[in-house]
Amino acid sequence: MRISTKNKERLKLFACHLLFYPFALRYQLDRNRFAKLHVGCGTNRFDGWINADIDPRADMIVFLQKKLPFGSNSLEIIYSEHVLEHVSYARCVFFLKEAYRTLKPNGVIRISMPDLDYLIDSYQNNWKEMEWISWPEYSFIKTRAEMINIAFRWWGHQHLYNKEELARALREAGFTTFAFQEYGKSEFKDLIGLETRSDSKLIAEAIKK
Repeated sequence: MRISTKNKERLKLFACHLLFYPFALRYQLDRNRFAKLHVGCGTNRFDGWINADIDPRADMIVFLQKKLPFGSNSLEIIYSEHVLEHVSYARCVFFLKEAYRTLKPNGVIRISMPDLDYLIDSYQNNWKEMEWISWPEYSFIKTRAEMINIAFRWWGHQHLYNKEELARALREAGFTTFAFQEYGKSEFKDLIGLETRSDSKLIAEAIKK
């Protein structure tokens, strides 16, 4: 009997809940464990990092609504690309608080995501010039209204951010030192060139002080 895609996803999620603590224990017992966490890695894995996702094939299973399975002041770097816009604002802040807790002093988190201001500006001006609009799977889009509804509602998006909104979330999580960065650029060598999505228009780095 063939299993539907929806049931496959349910089984994977169930397996991840079962494996959450065993994966965390495996990490704690690993004497060569890394201190760089890549959240929402998908198939994009970084060498020398803990590549984490809701997937049994990842190095670590991470749920944004749960405490991160790391001790306080134990991580040097955290990175996520196109992750936090897929959860509610409250859940985003909870994750950022966990990031703050688990980062070492002077540790840094880099967040890359779509930019709400860029989307609104494109809606008002040259919406057809956005790169993803030219992809074959979106050739059906006929109007700017259809485009912006898709941008907000598709792909599991729950809360889109601009600089003001992301700054608010970072402050609520405890970060007082942060700056917005350009695509692929950073003052930290381990954070240079990590972005893989051309629509990662909003990028911030926050340091735990």
